[in-house]
Amino acid sequence: MALIDDLKRKYYGKKVLVVGLGLQGGGLGTARFFSELGAKVIVTDKKTEKQLYSSIQKLKNFKNIDFHLGSHSLDDFVNADIIFKGPSVSWQLPEIIEAEKRNIPIEMEMSFTAFYFPGKIIGITGTRGKSTTTNLIFNVLKEAGFKVFLGGGLPGICNIEFLKKADKNTWLVAELSSWALSGFHNKKISPHIAVFTSFYPDHLNYYKNMNDYLFDKKAIYLYQKENDYLVANKSLKELINEKNKNIIWFSKNDFSYKLKYLRGDHNLENAASALKVAQILNINQKKAVKIISNFKGVPYRQEIIKEKNGIIFVNDTTSTTPTATIKAIESFSDKKIILILGGNSKNLPFDDLIKNLNKTEKIVLLAGSFTDEILKIIKKFFSEKITEKIYDNLEEAIKKAYDLAKEIKSKSIDKNEICILFSPGATSFAMFNNEFHRGDEFNKIVKKIIS
Repeated sequence: MALIDDLKRKYYGKKVLVVGLGLQGGGLGTARFFSELGAKVIVTDKKTEKQLYSSIQKLKNFKNIDFHLGSHSLDDFVNADIIFKGPSVSWQLPEIIEAEKRNIPIEMEMSFTAFYFPGKIIGITGTRGKSTTTNLIFNVLKEAGFKVFLGGGLPGICNIEFLKKADKNTWLVAELSSWALSGFHNKKISPHIAVFTSFYPDHLNYYKNMNDYLFDKKAIYLYQKENDYLVANKSLKELINEKNKNIIWFSKNDFSYKLKYLRGDHNLENAASALKVAQILNINQKKAVKIISNFKGVPYRQEIIKEKNGIIFVNDTTSTTPTATIKAIESFSDKKIILILGGNSKNLPFDDLIKNLNKTEKIVLLAGSFTDEILKIIKKFFSEKITEKIYDNLEEAIKKAYDLAKEIKSKSIDKNEICILFSPGATSFAMFNNEFHRGDEFNKIVKKIIS
């Protein structure tokens, strides 16, 4: 393939530094890709070999990849020909700053892929809804017969590998986080169709303020060309002040059909945005509506994983913000909710979440700095709802929630289902590698205790 041949000529023998191997596929795929091009690859990560064992095992047969783990060495950065920075690695990392001073190019996997991708890209961003919307749009294109890849920041996906298979007729539907979009600013590129689902406070443990967070998000559309499209939530009209764009606004009212599996107004918004993209691409509306309506949802996002004797278990581990937990509570408001809440803080406002806790029956708390932040106030207003113990063991927390559910069920005269809602509203790092690791453990424990 001409593109790969060109990249091989450009990077053969070059020193490529991958900063952040991670466990979700991006760093791993980048290291493998450049190794196959004949580059000399060094992977550096502050995590240890033990923490990264599963990723390292997948690269063990590549002889031209070296691992420098447990810390960063400035020598690795200043001696590289090109550096690939992982999404969660700060641009303010001292070694990155020093490399930039020496004019060493700093790339990111997703923006590098987008820059060279020969086909067209549909990019989806938003504080909430981007993963579900990405999957909805991908399904519509796939069922409509498009040659299409599903990519972006979804777990287990390596975007750079798509460059081996793509041609001018290929589409890439990509979930784009604010972190990934910072690389789009550097390349001054935006997707052909940009979808902006929502904007709420998030990642204030990474960004200085909301303006910095919004600036990265805006890369989804800032560099679009005349024939590109921006599909945006009507709630964002005050934030998006672009007059020269092809802007198509959407709201939940633009999808006036029933969703068979997805719950909540936010999912009607996601469905509406997917339908707008289908219309841009002239996909048959009846067919698009059918595909969207029958979508079963994305793992780890308000996912019903088990039901027993009128008690359902919902895995919403990707709820890492108070806003996400509010959405989950709203989605299951027709049930009696036992909420498993807590973890580490992202320095986000939580007042609205506190108000919404009155819609729960009981609250089981997980250990972490976010829990420490809210503990005093929820003790004041909801002392009868919260468990006395704060759990640093997820299995114990789930067992407690299940015991509470059975107790409520035995005393209840109505037939309403009870929902054990695992929607932490905080990061997983107090107890797990990431939210997906946390979600996997939740599933395993639930299946174990109600088998």
